[in-house]
Amino acid sequence: MKLRVIGRWGAYPKAGEATSGYLVEIGNHKILLDCGSGVLSALQKFIELRELTCAFLSHRHFDHMADLGCLQYACLIDMDLQLRDRPLRLLTSVEAEEGWSIPVMKGTYETGVNESAAVTFEDGLTLAFFRTNHEGYCLGVRVEFEGKVLVYTADTRYDETLVPYLKDADLLITESSFYSDFNAAQYGHMNAHEAGRLAAMAGVKKLLLSHFPHFGDIQVMKDEASVMFDGDILLAEFGMQVEI
Repeated sequence: MKLRVIGRWGAYPKAGEATSGYLVEIGNHKILLDCGSGVLSALQKFIELRELTCAFLSHRHFDHMADLGCLQYACLIDMDLQLRDRPLRLLTSVEAEEGWSIPVMKGTYETGVNESAAVTFEDGLTLAFFRTNHEGYCLGVRVEFEGKVLVYTADTRYDETLVPYLKDADLLITESSFYSDFNAAQYGHMNAHEAGRLAAMAGVKKLLLSHFPHFGDIQVMKDEASVMFDGDILLAEFGMQVEI
């Protein structure tokens, strides 16, 4: 299992980069976790878009799904040119009977998922979803394959009820939207200190901080998280690859 950071910023991308987007490669699977602003362009530095087999959209905020429409155009064109042999599966967070406002086009098909859902592929790869504490309906995902576990929280306030979903992850990707002297909860997010506390409570092996703010020195977030978590802490960087 490999994780590649495609986008690491909250709200909007810094020049030449992207907001939330992470590529997970497992066997024949190439799964995109969120498709924020700038992700589609950045992703092509590492793979062809037609190589994607699945995309998960955690929620409807633009910094997590702004490039979804253009991704669907890419799939439509690749299908028409016979460069893609099957439609891209979209796993979209859906509460009750709500639907997404962006229509699903030829070249993609949608599977709505909620906090009680899980998707299992033929080779045993499992994606299980859980609701996070954020503005609007937002899902995190726990990815399990051959004894390895990756968890992505997407956006969330600090919430200890999330611990069972993060438990014993080999890699936890979590937001660090604010510095530790900020009350991040009022904005629906976590700060670095809180991210470290969740990682410690869940007993994860490695913590990847991401979804960064556009002010201050993000390098200090590693130290802030380490006050609570004594495991391996990484700060997301564009193109960073983590073996799991």
